[in-house]
Amino acid sequence: VGGTTGTTGLTITAAPVVPVVTTTATGTVFASVVAQADNLVRVWRYSNATQAWAFYDPRAAFAAANTLTTASTGDIVWVNVKVKQTFQGQDLFAGWNLISLK
Repeated sequence: VGGTTGTTGLTITAAPVVPVVTTTATGTVFASVVAQADNLVRVWRYSNATQAWAFYDPRAAFAAANTLTTASTGDIVWVNVKVKQTFQGQDLFAGWNLISLK
Protein backbone atom coordinates (compact mmCIF):
# COMPACT_ATOMS: atom_id res chain seq x y z
CA VAL A 1 0.00 0.00 0.00
CA GLY A 2 2.59 2.38 -1.10
CA GLY A 3 2.14 5.08 -3.57
CA THR A 4 4.00 7.68 -5.46
CA THR A 5 3.07 11.30 -5.19
CA GLY A 6 4.18 13.70 -7.85
CA THR A 7 3.57 17.28 -8.75
CA THR A 8 3.66 18.95 -12.06
CA GLY A 9 4.07 22.60 -12.75
CA LEU A 10 4.51 24.93 -15.62
CA THR A 11 6.65 27.99 -15.48
CA ILE A 12 6.49 30.56 -18.23
CA THR A 13 9.14 33.19 -18.40
CA ALA A 14 8.92 36.07 -20.80
CA ALA A 15 11.61 38.50 -21.71
CA PRO A 16 10.72 42.06 -20.78
CA VAL A 17 9.39 44.14 -23.63
CA VAL A 18 11.42 47.27 -24.14
CA PRO A 19 9.52 49.87 -26.14
CA VAL A 20 11.32 51.43 -29.05
CA VAL A 21 11.52 55.17 -28.54
CA THR A 22 11.94 57.29 -31.63
CA THR A 23 12.96 60.91 -31.25
CA THR A 24 12.35 63.23 -34.18
CA ALA A 25 12.38 66.97 -34.79
CA THR A 26 9.03 68.35 -33.65
CA GLY A 27 8.42 70.05 -37.01
CA THR A 28 8.82 66.70 -38.75
CA VAL A 29 6.47 64.89 -36.36
CA PHE A 30 3.71 67.44 -36.91
CA ALA A 31 4.41 68.17 -40.61
CA SER A 32 1.19 66.49 -41.76
CA VAL A 33 -0.87 68.71 -39.46
CA VAL A 34 0.89 71.86 -40.62
CA ALA A 35 0.46 70.77 -44.26
CA GLN A 36 -3.33 70.75 -43.90
CA ALA A 37 -3.91 74.50 -44.37
CA ASP A 38 -1.64 75.39 -41.45
CA ASN A 39 -3.99 73.48 -39.12
CA LEU A 40 -1.48 73.25 -36.25
CA VAL A 41 -1.62 76.19 -33.85
CA ARG A 42 0.69 75.05 -31.04
CA VAL A 43 2.01 72.03 -29.12
CA TRP A 44 2.88 71.99 -25.41
CA ARG A 45 4.70 69.31 -23.36
CA TYR A 46 5.43 69.29 -19.63
CA SER A 47 8.59 67.63 -18.35
CA ASN A 48 8.38 66.11 -14.89
CA ALA A 49 12.17 65.84 -14.86
CA THR A 50 12.78 69.56 -15.31
CA GLN A 51 9.42 70.81 -13.99
CA ALA A 52 9.11 73.01 -17.08
CA TRP A 53 6.84 73.46 -20.07
CA ALA A 54 8.16 73.42 -23.64
CA PHE A 55 6.25 74.57 -26.71
CA TYR A 56 6.32 74.37 -30.48
CA ASP A 57 4.63 76.91 -32.74
CA PRO A 58 5.03 76.26 -36.49
CA ARG A 59 4.87 79.94 -37.50
CA ALA A 60 8.18 81.38 -38.73
CA ALA A 61 7.98 84.21 -36.18
CA PHE A 62 8.38 81.62 -33.38
CA ALA A 63 11.27 79.62 -34.88
CA ALA A 64 13.85 81.09 -32.49
CA ALA A 65 11.51 80.94 -29.47
CA ASN A 66 10.39 77.29 -29.77
CA THR A 67 11.62 75.20 -26.84
CA LEU A 68 10.07 71.88 -27.89
CA THR A 69 12.64 70.98 -30.53
CA THR A 70 12.21 67.19 -30.51
CA ALA A 71 9.30 64.85 -29.85
CA SER A 72 9.51 61.18 -28.92
CA THR A 73 7.14 58.24 -29.07
CA GLY A 74 5.26 58.08 -25.80
CA ASP A 75 5.44 61.83 -25.18
CA ILE A 76 2.17 63.18 -23.83
CA VAL A 77 1.45 66.54 -25.41
CA TRP A 78 -1.27 69.13 -25.71
CA VAL A 79 -2.00 69.85 -29.38
CA ASN A 80 -4.08 72.81 -30.55
CA VAL A 81 -5.55 72.59 -34.06
CA LYS A 82 -7.96 74.80 -36.00
CA VAL A 83 -10.13 72.03 -37.50
CA LYS A 84 -10.69 68.31 -36.95
CA GLN A 85 -7.96 66.12 -38.41
CA THR A 86 -6.71 62.56 -38.07
CA PHE A 87 -3.14 62.37 -36.77
CA GLN A 88 -1.24 59.17 -35.96
CA GLY A 89 -4.45 57.14 -36.11
CA GLN A 90 -6.38 59.34 -33.70
CA ASP A 91 -8.75 62.24 -34.21
CA LEU A 92 -7.67 65.72 -33.24
CA PHE A 93 -10.67 67.97 -32.70
CA ALA A 94 -10.70 71.75 -33.17
CA GLY A 95 -9.13 73.24 -30.05
CA TRP A 96 -6.88 71.53 -27.51
CA ASN A 97 -6.25 67.76 -27.55
CA LEU A 98 -4.24 65.74 -25.00
CA ILE A 99 -2.54 62.88 -26.86
CA SER A 100 0.31 60.38 -26.59
CA LEU A 101 2.65 60.43 -29.58
CA LYS A 102 3.15 57.18 -31.49
